[in-house]
Amino acid sequence: MSALLEVVDLHAGYGRAEVLHGLSFTAAEKSVVTVIGPNGAGKSTLLGALMGLIPSRSSALRFAGEDIARLTLEERVLAGLALVPEKRELFGTMSVEDNLLLGGWRPRKLGDGKWRDGLESVYARFPRLKERRQQAAGTLSGGERQMLALGRALMGQPKLLMLDEPSLGLAPLIVREIFTIVEDLRATGVSILLVEQNARAALRVADHGHVLETGELGLSGPADQLAQDPRVIETYLGAGRKG
Repeated sequence: MSALLEVVDLHAGYGRAEVLHGLSFTAAEKSVVTVIGPNGAGKSTLLGALMGLIPSRSSALRFAGEDIARLTLEERVLAGLALVPEKRELFGTMSVEDNLLLGGWRPRKLGDGKWRDGLESVYARFPRLKERRQQAAGTLSGGERQMLALGRALMGQPKLLMLDEPSLGLAPLIVREIFTIVEDLRATGVSILLVEQNARAALRVADHGHVLETGELGLSGPADQLAQDPRVIETYLGAGRKG
């Protein structure tokens, strides 16, 4: 599979405080790549830099064969990048359906006259959202808000879906449901960059994985091999490796 995303020597941070120190990796088309690591390692900063939300510099930053290093946030969205942020960033007083329709900005901007048809695809994947389509987003449960955030991103028909801690703050049963959704998306050919503290769940659904610690990539490799690595087991999975 060809590289959908290519990152070479990425540096990013806030003001004079550099958080990422020369990251290099690729993400293949139709694959799930996960970045795991402890809180504060720079995982969210990475996604923010790729999305154009955080100042960064790199030797190369290519997406779908295009140099995106100088593109604005809006231009990166149009190119096919989509981010589901850690805090969901929903419009709480707006209905579920209106939140989803806002997610259709990209295909609408690109002149897709049938962009609203994406609603039925999202409702088929998330039946609970269809049941609550006229309900205010702010009244949804945590799991439903995550589904809405995912659905809104999918309305944009992205080439790469970036997920920032999708399991954060959710009950174990809902976490399993969210990762089942990630697996389903992977099976349909959606490319995903998954940032996650839940290393066990992330490595189960990913094709390739990276361990990010203090702004640098340590271990990298096929996800199933990382799950067997003694250092990953000791630090992130626990000695028992059950569940």
